[in-house]
Amino acid sequence: MKVESKAPVLVAVAIVVVSFAAILIRLCTIPTALIAAYRLAFSSLILLPFFMWRGRVRGLRLNQVALCSVAGLFLALHFLFWIESLKLTTVASSVVLVTTSPIFAAVFAWAVLRERVGKKTLVAIVLCIVGSVIIGRRGVHMGPENLKGNMLAIMGAAAFGAQFVVARSLRQKMGFLEYVFTTYTAAALILVGFAIVRGHGFTGFERLNYLWLLLLALGPQVFGHSTLNWAIKYLPAPKVAVSILGEPIGSALLAWVFFQEVPGYGLFVGGAFILYGVYLALTERPIP
Repeated sequence: MKVESKAPVLVAVAIVVVSFAAILIRLCTIPTALIAAYRLAFSSLILLPFFMWRGRVRGLRLNQVALCSVAGLFLALHFLFWIESLKLTTVASSVVLVTTSPIFAAVFAWAVLRERVGKKTLVAIVLCIVGSVIIGRRGVHMGPENLKGNMLAIMGAAAFGAQFVVARSLRQKMGFLEYVFTTYTAAALILVGFAIVRGHGFTGFERLNYLWLLLLALGPQVFGHSTLNWAIKYLPAPKVAVSILGEPIGSALLAWVFFQEVPGYGLFVGGAFILYGVYLALTERPIP
C-alpha cells in the first residue's frame, strides 16, 4: 500500500483521538495559558529523543526554522483561544466553532499557495458546516460569557487554518519529524513566555492535572495533530482541515458521558452531514 493511500485512514483515526482533547482540557483546573504551554512542552519533550536519534538537527535551514516559528505562533494562538473558549461555553459549541478551520484554510491556501479547491471538497465544507451548526445550536446561548467563548473559538479556527497552510508549504520540502518537533518547540516557547508574562506559576497544582496534561500531549497532540501534519504532505490543506470537522461528533458524545452535556438529536442529524462531508473530502482525487 502506497503512503498516499494510508493518509485518509490515519487521518480518520487521528480525528477520533483528537476528540478527547476537549474532555482532557475540561478536566484540568489550571489557567488556560498553562494548559496550552504544558501541552506543547510535553509534546516537544516526548518527540525530542526521536528527533535527536534521527540526527536531523544539522539538516535544518534557517528559513525553515523561521517558518516553523510562524506555524508555531499560529498553533500557540489556536490553543490559547480555543482552550479559553472551552471555559466559557459548552464543549459542543466550542468544538463545533473551532472546527470551522477549513473555511479559513481554503481561503488562505488559495490566497497564499494558489491551491485550487475541488468541487467535492467545497460541497464537503458546506455539508460539514451545516452539520456543525445543527450539533451546536442548542449550546449557543447568547449570554456575554458564552458569546465571548464562541468568538474565541472562531479566532482559534482562523489561527488553525493559517497553521495548516504554513504546514502545507513546509511539508513539501521538510521531513515530518523535523517539522512537528520544530513547530511544537516554537509554540511551547511562545506559550511558556506568555504564561510567565501573565505571572502564572508552573507548579503547585493538583497532581491529576499533570496526568491530564500528559495524556493530552501523548494522544491528541503527539499522535492526533502530528498525524494531521504528516498527512498534509500527501493531501491538500483544505482536505485535511475539513476532516477535522468529524471531531465535534466524538467530543459531543464524550461530553455527554463525562459532563452530562446532553447533545440532543441534533448530534445524530448533524453527524450524518459531517461524516458524509468528510467522506467526500477524503475521497476526492487531487486537482492537477
